[in-house]
Amino acid sequence: MKVISIINEKGGVGKTTTAINLACGFAQKNKRVLLVDADAQGNASKYFLPDYKPLPIKEFNELIVSKDTDILKSVRTIKIALRNTQDKNDINSLLLKEADIKKCIYQTAYEKLSIIPSLGTKLIQTDKLLGSTNGLRHAILKRALREVKNDYDIVVIDNAPTFNNITINALFCSNNIIIPIKPGGFELDGLIDTMEELFAIEYEYEIEYNIKILMNMIPRGNRPDYINFISKMREFFGDCVINTTIGYQDAVASRSTMSSKLIINDKSKIGDDYRYLVNELALEID
Repeated sequence: MKVISIINEKGGVGKTTTAINLACGFAQKNKRVLLVDADAQGNASKYFLPDYKPLPIKEFNELIVSKDTDILKSVRTIKIALRNTQDKNDINSLLLKEADIKKCIYQTAYEKLSIIPSLGTKLIQTDKLLGSTNGLRHAILKRALREVKNDYDIVVIDNAPTFNNITINALFCSNNIIIPIKPGGFELDGLIDTMEELFAIEYEYEIEYNIKILMNMIPRGNRPDYINFISKMREFFGDCVINTTIGYQDAVASRSTMSSKLIINDKSKIGDDYRYLVNELALEID
């Protein structure tokens, strides 16, 4: 079973978009895929859980506001309208050992694609609780995945843009790392910080990663600076840079976010990019 972590300390580089489209793409190639949402924002979960859906503006405008409402009641009212997931097990239940891994897995609408979701923002509290736990707290997810190793070919983990106890759990059970990066100085800084953290984890836990860099969110058109940036990255990192690059268009990204539809299923050049990416990575996995 291959375990792929998608991670970058820099936010806004398309990390979750990469994770969900890869997971779906692998499933469409007849791989049994488990997507793990290890980010407190739960953005990956929102694409796949029917109870965790975006709230259309029209429905929001029709919500009834009680006369005695206050800020706390308003938050609760909107939360219920957004999602009805309070009683579901998720990544928190798994890491805190409140539920067996099989009770935390949900089948998505996509054949061969299942998910361990992240519901609400409980991962922030979970991280603190794990920090106060004795024993092999970094190995909880790895041990849990052993129980389903014969059920899946690939595990894709969407990580938060930070290195905490939850991230360490995800990285400890991973053998492949994909770091999405878009051209830019701040993004390059985030890449280097992420790489140094990964080197430190490799050393501390005596593990070795297959690290790949994905050039992501490249604006379309003739842009010499971006082309030269990608070329320079290949000079520095060689085969670690994935051949496929992912373009970016506001219209395609907005359409995906508003409809919760995956770009890999979109009839666009960026949809093609993700399909090429899956084909390239599938060769390594096979």
